[in-house]
Amino acid sequence: EAKAKDPASRLCGPIFATSDLEAQVVRLEGAGNYDKKQAPVPRFAPFTAAGYFVAHSDFLREVPFDPFLPWIFMGEEIIMSTRLWTAGYTIFSPTRSVVGHIYVRRHKPKFWESVHRAFTFGVFNPLQAMILGRVKHQLGYPECSTDMMKPKSLLTAVEQYGMGTERPLEDYLAAVGLNTTTKVVTYTGWCENGTPPPGFEEYAHLYEGY
Repeated sequence: EAKAKDPASRLCGPIFATSDLEAQVVRLEGAGNYDKKQAPVPRFAPFTAAGYFVAHSDFLREVPFDPFLPWIFMGEEIIMSTRLWTAGYTIFSPTRSVVGHIYVRRHKPKFWESVHRAFTFGVFNPLQAMILGRVKHQLGYPECSTDMMKPKSLLTAVEQYGMGTERPLEDYLAAVGLNTTTKVVTYTGWCENGTPPPGFEEYAHLYEGY
């Protein structure tokens, strides 16, 4: 209840993963507390959080979950964020915290352990490594272009579960400072500062004084 009176944290900082297991997929480095007080309206945000987000049920028809990304973990947030944004959905962060969870949970069962229980121990890492190729293909990584993809089955129905047609992927990547060719992140500042992203400056007056 006390937390509900404080400004909510916001998911701003992406990186390109450095471990071999994660194959340079875009990772989100946790949320930060950037605001001194609650704004009267939700602030723009660059990413959706896979653990919890709210949208009209139309999104299930317009941007359906990709069934060809089984047990995805790393990569889920960036692929959902890009698909939603290119389909015309604008992302916001709540003005206050409404739900939370203990992230680390030492000595408790983990997501990947359920995959091991369903199949056999050690299967999760190679499965994740393979399906990340599909995610990277959709995000425009040159090493995962169509002619480079192996196995080709990773491209099954990729257009059906790919980017939207309302906004270009290139505009999104520029707005959040991601270059999937060079693997360089450029600091953009609008998320941390709580201001609208490029193209949405007309809404800046909503956040004046906050």
